[in-house]
Amino acid sequence: MAAKKDTGGSPVKIFRREESLRSRQHRGVCVRVIYEWDSLEILRTEMEPGSTLEKDEVGRFPVIHFVIEGSPAVSAGGESNDLMPGDSIELREEKEYKISNPVSSRSVILSILFKTFATETRA
Repeated sequence: MAAKKDTGGSPVKIFRREESLRSRQHRGVCVRVIYEWDSLEILRTEMEPGSTLEKDEVGRFPVIHFVIEGSPAVSAGGESNDLMPGDSIELREEKEYKISNPVSSRSVILSILFKTFATETRA
């Protein structure tokens, strides 16, 4: 786990960008785990122009994606939708989807993965 800033006994723990818990980069997509609990994960995904993010690259959990920057497109269930900054999308665990960045600028997405909900529904 990344080193935490000493807050002098404060209940606030600050993680700096360079101290992200883990990240992975593949085909123009950088997925960075910002914070992880037993029940959920918060991810920051940066997508270069022309890149694609598949469901399996994020995890097989129910997820909410929130567009911070850029204009990515999401394809799910044979339907495609263009997104804008401020848009959020909810995707269920059982549905396949793909997020692509067809524009000439990078896109940034903040995602919340609900790990506990997925575990409970499987049980």
